Formats: sequence, structure tokens, C-alpha cells
Amino acid sequence: MHAILRLLLASLLLLSSGLSYAACSASSSTSTFGGISAFTFASSAQTITTGSGFACTSGSLVSLLAENTVTATISSSQHPVGTSPQLYSATGASIPYSLCKDAACGTTYNVGSTITWTERSLLGLLGLFNAPDSTLPLYLRSSAGINIPAGVYTDTLLINWHYSICFLGVLGLCAYTTGDATSTITVTVTVINDCYIDSAPDVEFASAALPSEFKTVSSALSVRCTLNASYSVNLASATPTSGDWRQMVSTTGNNYLQYQLYQAGGTAWTSTNNLSQTGSGTSQTINYTATINPTQASPPAGTYSDVVTVTVTY
Repeated sequence: MHAILRLLLASLLLLSSGLSYAACSASSSTSTFGGISAFTFASSAQTITTGSGFACTSGSLVSLLAENTVTATISSSQHPVGTSPQLYSATGASIPYSLCKDAACGTTYNVGSTITWTERSLLGLLGLFNAPDSTLPLYLRSSAGINIPAGVYTDTLLINWHYSICFLGVLGLCAYTTGDATSTITVTVTVINDCYIDSAPDVEFASAALPSEFKTVSSALSVRCTLNASYSVNLASATPTSGDWRQMVSTTGNNYLQYQLYQAGGTAWTSTNNLSQTGSGTSQTINYTATINPTQASPPAGTYSDVVTVTVTY
């Protein structure tokens, strides 16, 4: 009888030498989309990885085949619209976004949703804590097709955690440790002003025998700038001006034909008189006219041209 008891005790001691245990905790985490053009948000959804603030540690490398489960309930967003979390700026603009369990974002989660991770081994669970801050990663994905002004956008997420982990194995049995924790994730993005010249067509005056016979030509530029961004449009001629007139130069010789560009309100659009505008986030049509100086002396017949550089400053 005594010999049998000693044998069982020896077995238990041998098994207990490989015990594993886990300790889990949650803390705050920060994440940023970085500085991104407003047009990038307008054209496609943006995804980043963030640390969740939740992590577990193990006291040994023993991996038991038992179910280990972690659940995260997205409790609140600082600036939600319904159940959709929002990144919010001081101007009142917002960027809707959602959370994902993986980078592919096959399933998205909003406020009130619960995300579950289940692993059959403790080592498998611990291997999931691969965010930059060594916590369980989450993925944030912005909505696409949004027209927003520049600025700093922020949000704070509150996440409630529950875990049930096998931390002790004796004779193949698990003693589970369960617990609850809360983490906060601060999310930011800096939206940057941007502009594009979508269209700048050539101006054709056609043909005429005298300067006074040329017709006024109407044309337009298309410029796209971030919503509410202030910008100016400069038109600089390659050919030197003459008084209040721009000039076209003949393809042969040094003969000139005077002309001018006029803004929609009738103001001469000289190289020193920029047009000021405010962006709408979409392509804006900027109308102007081009006129030959009708009172100039008639230059020799030929082809005349000027190269005008369009510069948008924002």
C-alpha cells in the first residue's frame, strides 16, 4: 500500500514539473493612420494595424490541447454615429471606420459587436499577440468615398475583454483561469490638403487677316482641391509680356501677337494676378476667355503661339 502511494506521488511531481500558467492584462494603446491626402480617403478604404492593449503571458512553454478563448466587446466610441465609430475633427467633420479581426477585413465590427479568438493551445493563443506593442492586434478600416477637409481627426475606443484560458495541466486536465479587463485605443489621422489639375486644354484662335478680326475664345480649366482648402491659380507665359498684354511669338522670326486671358468676372488674368478659390473636394470648372488685342499693329502672316504654365498653389 505504501509503495503504491509513493509511485503516484512521484508521477504527480513529474507531471507538475511542466505546469503552464497564464496571466492576462489590458492597458491603453495608441494608433495612427499617419498623414494621408484627403483624396486618398475619397478614393479607397484605408486599413491599419493597431495594438488592442490586451496581452497574456505564460510561465512555461508547455502547450496543452485545450480550448483557450478571448472575447472583445467594442463598448464605446468617443464620436459614434449610430453604431459606427467615427474619427472626428475640431471642424465638425468625421471619418467613419470599423474594426476587423484580420487584415483582409472579411468581417467588420462596430460599437456593440463582439470579436472572439479561439485557440486549441496556449502557445497558439500567445502567438496571436503580434501587434507592434506585443498585444493582440486589431485592424481599423476607414470608409471609402468620403469627401473631407484637412485636419487632425481622433477617436477613443473602449474595449471590454473576457478570457478563459487553460493554465494548469495535471494528468492531461485543465484548470481554467478566467477574467475581465478593459483597454482603450486612441486613434488619430492627419488629413492633408491636396490639389490636382484635371484639365487644361489648349486655346485655339483659328485664323484671321487682321488682329481686330479674331473672335474671343471661351475656355476652362478643371481643378480639384480638398474640401475647404484655399488655393490660387497662376498662369505664367513663356513669352515676355508687352505692357498689359501677353504675347504670342511667331514660329519664324521675332514677330509678336498680343493677347490676354480674362477671369470670369472680366479681370485680366496676368501672371501677377492670381485667381483665388476654395476647394470643394471635387473637380471645379474655372472659366476664362482669351482675346487678341484688336488695336495692335498687324504683324506679318504666320503661326503664333505662347506656352502658358498653370500653377495651383495650396
